[in-house]
Amino acid sequence: MTEEEPSRPQGLPVGAKAPFFDTTDIYENNVNLDKLLEIYNGVLIDFFRGNW
Repeated sequence: MTEEEPSRPQGLPVGAKAPFFDTTDIYENNVNLDKLLEIYNGVLIDFFRGNW
């Protein structure tokens, strides 16, 4: 018997601007999109499913 994968949210359309966020990285460092964009011209946000 195979398990069906749950439906995934639609997410943002291609080319949409990401909402601003504050979070913590895997090393417990604070990450803030506003601050990153002050330093860099752009930011690549890669979300992946950690189900392994």
